[in-house]
Amino acid sequence: MAKKKESNKSASKYIENDSMRNKVEIKQPISPTQERVSRLVGSLFIGLGVLLLAFGVFSYIKFREEPLLDPNLEAPKLEESTTITNGDTLKIKGNASGYDNVFVYVNEEKVGEAKVEDSKFSYDYKVEDEGEYSISIAGVKGFPNRKISSKSDLMSSVVDRTGPDAQSVTFKYGEETNKDTFILVGTTESNASVVVKRGTESFDGLADKDGNFRIEGIALDEGKNVFAINIKDLAGNEITLDEKVKVTYSPTGSVNGDAVVDENIPQAAGTFDELIGNNLMMIFGLLALFAFVGSSTVSYLKNKR
Repeated sequence: MAKKKESNKSASKYIENDSMRNKVEIKQPISPTQERVSRLVGSLFIGLGVLLLAFGVFSYIKFREEPLLDPNLEAPKLEESTTITNGDTLKIKGNASGYDNVFVYVNEEKVGEAKVEDSKFSYDYKVEDEGEYSISIAGVKGFPNRKISSKSDLMSSVVDRTGPDAQSVTFKYGEETNKDTFILVGTTESNASVVVKRGTESFDGLADKDGNFRIEGIALDEGKNVFAINIKDLAGNEITLDEKVKVTYSPTGSVNGDAVVDENIPQAAGTFDELIGNNLMMIFGLLALFAFVGSSTVSYLKNKR
């Protein structure tokens, strides 16, 4: 029985060794000619890769460098630039037909580039400080040798984050009236918006280039009316005045007119009729006196002759 087990073990080892031989692949040595060809092809591909990389680097550097000015190129059109704002972004837009990109200049310094798509471009310029900024653009095209046009006409943008000066605001109105509306006139920052508010009601006006404003038809309720005044400049800065506008409306009152103070026109302050009523008797008395003196003088001269 022991010999039979040894026989089985020997057979198993034989089969295993035979299986290992089948897995081993015996290669023939590469001929010197094939080896030289492989090395040559590998070197060729490496060389081509290096050349392509070098060309890419060269093209990138060439493309990124400042293009050459071509005075014959027509400058693109700067169509829109933020005129005045209290924010931190100037929006710049325009038409650059025939160009690949535009260079954007602020105060004569290049600040960035914008890609041209369908002949249009748009660029947002971030600002930190208040002040006036001069905007211009130039068109760029070509690859790898790029050309640039002359700069466009300048556009001015103003960044203003300072609200209107409350101390410089003046306004005039009559404090009493027997009409159900009144007029407010005054001065403030040029081209500023003026809003007179009471509850949910508001009445708007716009100052002219000299800062003068006039708001008509401000509605009144019977009794005392109190209004707040808001001033907003062109940049969007807004203030509310501490001083309120107070007008008393009495339908049966003696003060008429629109409650506008104007020293040269008494009726505008509701005083013209009052002046006439209070002095009517005095005026008639003066006229009678002048008539008496005149007639007496004429009679005296006739009798003297």
